[in-house]
Amino acid sequence: MLKFGKISQSLLVRSVYLITMPIVLVQIIGIVIFFELHWDLVLKRSAQAISNEIKILEMQGDSPSLNNYANTLQIIKTENLDIENAKEVTNWIFKKRMTNSLGQLPGEFIVLQNENHFIFFDKNKSDYFYLIPKKRVETKTVGGFFLWTIAISIILSLISYLFIKKQIQPLKRLGIITRSFGRGIETPNLKPTGSSEVRGLIKDFNNMHDNINSTLENQRNMLAGISHDLKTPLTRINLMIEEINNETLKKSISQNISEMNIMLNHYLDFIKNEKNENLNEVNSSDFISNLAKNYVKLEVLRNSSNQIFIRKNQITRAIMNILDNADKFAEKIYISSNFLNNNWKIEIEDNGPGTNLSREQLIRPFVKGSDQLNQGTGLGLSIVQKLIKLNNGELNFKKSSYGGLKVTVILQI
Repeated sequence: MLKFGKISQSLLVRSVYLITMPIVLVQIIGIVIFFELHWDLVLKRSAQAISNEIKILEMQGDSPSLNNYANTLQIIKTENLDIENAKEVTNWIFKKRMTNSLGQLPGEFIVLQNENHFIFFDKNKSDYFYLIPKKRVETKTVGGFFLWTIAISIILSLISYLFIKKQIQPLKRLGIITRSFGRGIETPNLKPTGSSEVRGLIKDFNNMHDNINSTLENQRNMLAGISHDLKTPLTRINLMIEEINNETLKKSISQNISEMNIMLNHYLDFIKNEKNENLNEVNSSDFISNLAKNYVKLEVLRNSSNQIFIRKNQITRAIMNILDNADKFAEKIYISSNFLNNNWKIEIEDNGPGTNLSREQLIRPFVKGSDQLNQGTGLGLSIVQKLIKLNNGELNFKKSSYGGLKVTVILQI
């Protein structure tokens, strides 16, 4: 039911509904009108005619001219018939009309059928039977009418489906490009195709796409220029402090220079335009184990093994950023890795002080907690969010059972 609900939300399916449903409705109305005004009337008159003919033959009794009357009316009167092979009339409309018409005859006439004839007889006597060929009542016109109606509905629905599908294809391409662009992947401009409205939408998106890329590129260049320009005087200062004799002052200045270099590296990392890295096949257990070797405080609680394809460098940077944050503020870090419904779930917890910031604040660039104003740049989790989003994953935060922060990374595999 859920899958059908998702399908019915498709613009293609809804558009086909809008065109197909009126077609089907018109066909149904046509069938109803055909039955009410034509076929039912034809069967009613046919049943009345047969009833009158049987009545005439009944009035003749055993007259010598009975056979002549029967031949003229295309009715066979016989006394020898295996009624056991007869069955109920399958045409329920004819049966209904015939039953009403036979009610006007004396006696209790009923109608059955065999392979070639309709059989009429008085069930109180059953000593003779009237046989009427089916071809007098049945016709292939009705079957042809139904086949034509169904064929027309299918053909028109198929034509509308193909036409609408072609009109929607540019929108589907636009959706793919939009999702990729939203994840930070470089995307080309779309060629405007389809209806005038869709072409206009694609042109507007291309303009927005170019403007955003131009603005981001200018910001990257400006921040990159500032970062690189600041590295030069920092390097000179680092060389100059070697001449300072006060070791305490020398150590303090050196420490501040190191922190500034780390901050500049974070800025450069944040504005880096991520390329489309190729997928690598890795073993999830080995991947987590290799990361754990770099952190003394880290304890692996669960490490499921599976062969998966990931962008190894990007995922490594994301997980290490999370572990680096935890390593700054916690004495113990815990990591779990397992698989569920084609998703790779990595949970990282710590026993640090945690945070009161919301998820939106945690991933917002340059936002830091009130107790962290002099530590870091506030870009670590923003970089993680960018990398995880680039890999079509999810990043969630909640309070850890160990007292600190719990970060959950969910990647589709």
